[in-house]
Amino acid sequence: MSQLINPTTGKGIGDLVVAELRLMYGSKFAQAWEGLTPREVKDAWNQMLAGFTEAEARVGIVACLSRDWPPTLPEFIRLCRPWMSPEVAFHDAVTGMTARRRGEIGNWAHPAIYWAAVAVGTHDLLNCGYGVLKGRWERAFGDEMARGQWHPVPTPAAALPAPGATQATPEEAAKALKAMGAGAVLNESGRDPRRGARRILAAVKKGNASYSPTVIAMAQAAMDAYPDQGAQA
Repeated sequence: MSQLINPTTGKGIGDLVVAELRLMYGSKFAQAWEGLTPREVKDAWNQMLAGFTEAEARVGIVACLSRDWPPTLPEFIRLCRPWMSPEVAFHDAVTGMTARRRGEIGNWAHPAIYWAAVAVGTHDLLNCGYGVLKGRWERAFGDEMARGQWHPVPTPAAALPAPGATQATPEEAAKALKAMGAGAVLNESGRDPRRGARRILAAVKKGNASYSPTVIAMAQAAMDAYPDQGAQA
């Protein structure tokens, strides 16, 4: 099982934010928290911003430059993490899953976005707009965020090479497949000579096996090199 990611402690982030907001808003900030001592205000912000990084806090502070009035704590949290908006997270998921189809891991603001995308399904995510998937996405994203800890985003399975794109020869394919114990890819017993190659490509497609790009190319070369002769599997 993959190691879980736990939110990091953000002790002192609230002190930083309160100091910055007081400089930006002056008496407006004091009015918003009237009735509390300065220490109580900092304690409240420290508690609510536990788990936030300084970089995230800076994002929220910069966003405040366009606001005439200081944000409430919930508003500031959303400013720090714009991806917490379901619609923003949805579009991030579309971008990330598109990258994974190219064999890239994708840029994910938070692992919960990836796992919500998995729950919804890549096909629907990439072929239906937010308006269509809004309800499903919000439920999936909300469920993932509620977990509190998340597995990291996994490395995508290697993409299969396009037919004919490999430069491997049949001899190279046979040698590589035999060397890795794939079975009788070039079998003298009358079985399908592409049986091992087909098994490798099927495993990669399902994401159940991890082969190097070279081995995958060799398997594809074996499939391209030997026509289907109706041999028994």
